[in-house]
Amino acid sequence: MVNHRRADVVIVGAGPAGYVAAIRLAQQGKKVVVVERSRVGGVCLNRGCIPVKALLHAAGVIRNAAEARTMGINFDPPRIDLVSLGSWKNRIVERLARGIEFLLKSNGVELVRGTALLKDERTVEVGTEDGLEITAERIVIATGSEPAVLAGLEVNHRNIIDSNSALSLVELPKSMIIVGAGAVGLEFATIFSRFGVKVTVLEVCDQILPGTDRELAVMLQRQMEREGIEFRLGVKGLSCAEAEGGVSRVCWENGAGLAGERILVAVGRRPLSGDIGLERLGLELDERGFIRTDNHLQTGIEGIYAIGDVRGGPLLAHKAMYEGILLAEILAGARKPVRARAVPMVVYTDPEFASVGLTPAEAERQGLKVRVSRVPASAVGRSLTLGRAEGMCKMVADEKTGRILGASILAPQADVLIAEVTVAVELGLTAAELGRVIHPHPTMSELVFEAGEALLSRAVHILNR
Repeated sequence: MVNHRRADVVIVGAGPAGYVAAIRLAQQGKKVVVVERSRVGGVCLNRGCIPVKALLHAAGVIRNAAEARTMGINFDPPRIDLVSLGSWKNRIVERLARGIEFLLKSNGVELVRGTALLKDERTVEVGTEDGLEITAERIVIATGSEPAVLAGLEVNHRNIIDSNSALSLVELPKSMIIVGAGAVGLEFATIFSRFGVKVTVLEVCDQILPGTDRELAVMLQRQMEREGIEFRLGVKGLSCAEAEGGVSRVCWENGAGLAGERILVAVGRRPLSGDIGLERLGLELDERGFIRTDNHLQTGIEGIYAIGDVRGGPLLAHKAMYEGILLAEILAGARKPVRARAVPMVVYTDPEFASVGLTPAEAERQGLKVRVSRVPASAVGRSLTLGRAEGMCKMVADEKTGRILGASILAPQADVLIAEVTVAVELGLTAAELGRVIHPHPTMSELVFEAGEALLSRAVHILNR
């Protein structure tokens, strides 16, 4: 017999968008049910942001130990136990997952385990052991995304792997070919290279991190090449063939090829919008399968909403969390549907790359007249004490008003530095206003300060242009 339940809101998916929306709605007195077929936290917690950053930290320890020789401190060569490292990573993920479950329960959110299917505009069926139907005034789709596939390099989780299976390796290969030089590809390149794997990165575009500031992308590529990572850019028509000795060979259109023990496909993500009944209701999808929504995050059917990766835009956990909060406050009548202008992105290479707002090239395409400042990381004393003098902060401002339009940062702690620029872009601050804020010394935050001052030709620690 099917059980029936009522709620104010039912949310399909307990990833960054779903669980954040649920908690904020519950805080506003709504009865919320969240349906999750796997683990809470979504891709970011279980197979993305958190486990990858844990491994990047471990990889950073290896590089720090090697660099310590220049300081007169010597360590034995590292011996990597990938199983123990994986257990440490999994404990971090498990602790955070339990924390989310605790927060859901403590806020009065009901978590239902099972596969959701939209029965009609107000009902969600859940494939539990006894069967369950949840009727709600509003339905929120927050099902997230998964690794995209690439024809000719179909993932089999053996010799051809994706980001999910890369996190589950129990033995390090001698060589790895990474297809895709976006954030995921570069982060895994950093990890495996520092673990002693010979890494080559293939990219269809003519620069790494396509779409970002080319000048800083070139600087990052050179830094990664100094660590022994190879890059092949502009490669197209990829396919895979078996080679001798347990390796695979990736070939591309001009007849060139490369052999490696593992091939990691990291060519973006696609929405998880299938198999939940969207076609039954006639919900409109775009050409890539993302759910179309209006400014209220509502789909073409009144009362049904979509947030996070499944609705497209930058596929970032913090953007998904923002949309979860935004939707909850829209539904509670506490906020108008105003979207954020500034969505930062971070790539956790070494040094880190972060950006927000417009690049000079994007500003030019929009017909804007801008001023651009370039301040090298070496102008900030803290970068030298960290042994990371490579990099730059490149800031863009409106030529007439001085309003900060964006920045790209390649430097230590860029993930933290970009937050200040994000505030400036979102609130429409000018370079002069940024310059009135005291920044602590010696810190990397002075890099942002100097970049703002350089826009006004009054920087102290570089020569002004």
